[in-house]
Amino acid sequence: MSKRKQPTVFLTGATGAIGSRILEHYLLHGSEVLVVARERDGLSAEDRIQALLEEAELPRNLRRKVAVLEGSITEPRFGFSRAEYGRVVKAAEIFIHSAAVTNLGASAEECERANFLGTENALEFAHVCRREGQLSRFAYLSSYAASGTAHSGYFPEDSLPTKPNFANEYERTKYLAETRVREEMRGSLPVVIFRPSVTVGDTKTGRIASFNLFYQVVRILGCGMLSHWPDLRGRKVNIVPVDFVARAIYRGLEVAWALGRTFHLVSRNGCLLRDLFDLVKVFPHMRIPRLVPLAHWSLSLLSQKEQMIHRMLEPYLLPYLNDLRLETRNAERLLTLPDISPTFLRRLMEYAARAGYLPAEVFRPADALP
Repeated sequence: MSKRKQPTVFLTGATGAIGSRILEHYLLHGSEVLVVARERDGLSAEDRIQALLEEAELPRNLRRKVAVLEGSITEPRFGFSRAEYGRVVKAAEIFIHSAAVTNLGASAEECERANFLGTENALEFAHVCRREGQLSRFAYLSSYAASGTAHSGYFPEDSLPTKPNFANEYERTKYLAETRVREEMRGSLPVVIFRPSVTVGDTKTGRIASFNLFYQVVRILGCGMLSHWPDLRGRKVNIVPVDFVARAIYRGLEVAWALGRTFHLVSRNGCLLRDLFDLVKVFPHMRIPRLVPLAHWSLSLLSQKEQMIHRMLEPYLLPYLNDLRLETRNAERLLTLPDISPTFLRRLMEYAARAGYLPAEVFRPADALP
């Protein structure tokens, strides 16, 4: 029996934590992948993509299945030449729009340009691929935060709230962008929407291409910038392994019933902050703030400088403060949701230390732990 031909994929955001893993996943399954990327930090788009694939230890024969097109999602037709644009239109069977500004402290202008305008450009591009080429699926990577994390609430998969409460510009512009995608979903474009929660490293190795909110909070709370912090150890935040996200997207673009649906790509149980605080203690030279019962918490416990830092950090930390209840009926039909354990959390921190994001020289060996 001959092997089924794998679809040709056009991917934005291939240098991001999720996008890079989607790229790996499709290459490992035999797809040809066209990616759009920019020059950055003196590296060409081609060099940036190849460096990621080398870090992932993909064989050379698979790396040759990637075509890197230099461009930007914020430009019409992504800034491609006529020949490059035509190549994508004719070849793309699956279009995955993963690119976004994910910095929770980014300005309104930055977020609107990348998250909203970039999505508008991607939708326009996808329509041409559908009309003049062979596009069968357009996948949009939204976020669980598109529903707004400034207040607790229950968020269904196949709709957005009419009156969301946003913690930052990232959430606001992801909401606006998903709203536009949902409009096209009701039209002629074959759309599937994915909403990952806070994405962390690989289930088995802890590997991830970039360190986001989860890791930033660990580093911030352990660097001595704040002397006191409210005791939130009983709260949870939803994190999800990046390899699960990639597998779920691949599966969601493979099954016919997923068309027109939205998927919360989240963990089954979330991360208990008590486990996270305990894990930070593995780094003996980290200076953890003194935890204050919520009933006694006040900004007056902080110095003026610390209060300024606290206000700056609020857009990053607000998602940790609320009880967000996410429907997962669609996602659970797609794949079994992952569980988060203290062992997995430790694996994430070990990788972050080896990668230099956390101080490896003070990391206590596993056999020295109680």
